[in-house]
Amino acid sequence: MDKDQALIALSALSQETRLTAFKILLEYGRTGIAAGLLSERLHVPHNTLSFHLSHLSHAGLVQPRK
Repeated sequence: MDKDQALIALSALSQETRLTAFKILLEYGRTGIAAGLLSERLHVPHNTLSFHLSHLSHAGLVQPRK
């Protein structure tokens, strides 16, 4: 990971909801967790979760699956 990528990742994780979401996603590993369940665990609306997940995805920290 180069310096620019690291800065983007650290910036994405510097927000509390995104950091908590990332930690939960790490717990589930490659099997992942459904967005609805993640939303419930974080106590945030689906659109708010989508906003935060897009930041994590842009930083290359998560990958969406269907």
